[in-house]
Amino acid sequence: MKNTNSFPLWSLQSIRLRITLLLAAALCIEGLMRTNMNMAMVCMVNLTAITQFQQTFDAQKSEESLINSNNNTVSSNSCAKISERKRNYDGDLLWTGREQAWIFAAFYVGSLFVVLPGSYLCNWIGPTHTVQVGAIINIIGSVMTPYISREVGVIGVIITRFLMGCGQGVLTPCMNVLIAHWFPLSEKSTAVAVATTGNQLSIIFAMFVTAELCQVSLFGGWPAAFYLYSFLGVGLCFGWFLIVKDVPTCVRHITDAELAHITGFTHKRGEKRIIPMNVPWRKILSSTAVWSAALNSFCQSFVIVGTVTYLPLYYRTVLSMDLTSNGVLSALPFICQLLAKLVFAGLADKAKGNGFAPSQVTKICNLCASLGGACCFTVLIFLDCNHRIMAVFFICSAMAILSGYIPGYNTSIVCIAPKYTSSVASFCRLWGTAGSVASPYIIGMIAIKSVMSEWRTVFIIMVCVLTSTGAIFQLFGTVNEQEWAEDRSSISILNYLSPEKEADKTLKVELDKGV
Repeated sequence: MKNTNSFPLWSLQSIRLRITLLLAAALCIEGLMRTNMNMAMVCMVNLTAITQFQQTFDAQKSEESLINSNNNTVSSNSCAKISERKRNYDGDLLWTGREQAWIFAAFYVGSLFVVLPGSYLCNWIGPTHTVQVGAIINIIGSVMTPYISREVGVIGVIITRFLMGCGQGVLTPCMNVLIAHWFPLSEKSTAVAVATTGNQLSIIFAMFVTAELCQVSLFGGWPAAFYLYSFLGVGLCFGWFLIVKDVPTCVRHITDAELAHITGFTHKRGEKRIIPMNVPWRKILSSTAVWSAALNSFCQSFVIVGTVTYLPLYYRTVLSMDLTSNGVLSALPFICQLLAKLVFAGLADKAKGNGFAPSQVTKICNLCASLGGACCFTVLIFLDCNHRIMAVFFICSAMAILSGYIPGYNTSIVCIAPKYTSSVASFCRLWGTAGSVASPYIIGMIAIKSVMSEWRTVFIIMVCVLTSTGAIFQLFGTVNEQEWAEDRSSISILNYLSPEKEADKTLKVELDKGV
């Protein structure tokens, strides 16, 4: 038996480590270009676009202050008004709330548009070139956004964000393919965990750095953020082109020991490979286990994307925060989420090692995410700018506890039909992307004036989505392999004809979904 530590991952000579770090960098830098708009929007838009209903806003604000105060006496200056902080949010664009909602949603519509084509592109031109093309699209879109915003208008920005979404939508499936090619089974979970930290890091840095750049005079403030992230994207493209290859055999300077370590645990020469020929879509689409996972994928994307997109606006208008505090505290929930992600994964593995049934652990983790998140958003319904600290605490708690979805329904996706994981994961990803599209649009349509009553409606919707999908998973969710997935009638055996051709074949190993 070969030693799985024959060539360690955590070595300066390890090409696999460089691939992992570049995948994390790709997710982080492209994530910066995606998430940047969420914070930049509060700097870009002129107050007249938000205060076009100022009289209604003031009247409703006064009425809500009386309702929320209950038996407490609220002083007239307890919450700073927007006009008193205008110099911190001095935008020059006149975009309504509805137009902003379309801009936010356009990116995720683009991602939805390439969910299925993305997998084919990875196979057609290879994952490395596919990611490179997608990154170039994002760089051009990001660097052109300030000009298009001012000279073309909302329609131009919507089209730009849609194209950027298309370019970034291929990143995740290509990342999965690269990890499948480059890592033995014993290292896949580690590779996915390290690579996907780029998602949280992008949100953390985008919120804080963009808020600070909005306050400088260089390039006019907020445009500097778009130029900076585009510059980082150019650096990513150079590093990606020089280091990342589709398969290990394409790297000239890889050591024989590392190459043997990879191929020895992914595929042996002359070995047969089992691949699905006829996917049982009727059984997949009629499976309650699949639907429970898909609906929870929708829920997770709906809540997290909605929070990422509109948290800066909520901090600005409801909690009346200055721009610096907005940037720091918008990043804080996702720092908590990053740490909680590691804690949940560790606790789940430990529980399974101590004899708990996998389905039991999965359902408990998913219950923590859905019920715990619902409780946090329920409390937020009753908190306004007089309770800033509590509001921030419960937002951070909600984002942290939603990490329970990772050892929750995400585990179910890769367990209920091992032979058809690709198809099940694609179906669930489709629903997740639909949630990413729906959330910013729905919230934008509701929070037009961004007053507390509108945000109560938003939080109530999130509570309903969390509780309903969470209940469905408790009833129908499982990690047990389904009977229809055990049917071997649609399985074909593919033989490798020669060692030379085998070296160029790509492996169809599916990965745990990275969040």
